[in-house]
Amino acid sequence: MALMGFYSMRNEETEEEYTLDADDFIWEDASQSGEQYRFIHMGTDELPEVVATFNIDLEEFEIQMPPDFEELENGLDINSDGDDYDSDIDYGYGDDYED
Repeated sequence: MALMGFYSMRNEETEEEYTLDADDFIWEDASQSGEQYRFIHMGTDELPEVVATFNIDLEEFEIQMPPDFEELENGLDINSDGDDYDSDIDYGYGDDYED
């Protein structure tokens, strides 16, 4: 299982825009249940803590952040299979290979 993509937001007070990469979120194992996965982007001096909770039943993210920030684009996605298999890649097999 992996978080992929990005999340863009803007500080309404300063008008600064930020893009959070999925790799910067931490999967919070303790909060995993059968219905959701929770990821946290830890706060910094410039950015607040952002919590992305993926609801498995609804197949969507709920994002929690301070009220003075607004969402610009939610490009987060989840790969619950845990593999990075890409069917468009040849993986080095010759043209005569049969599965």
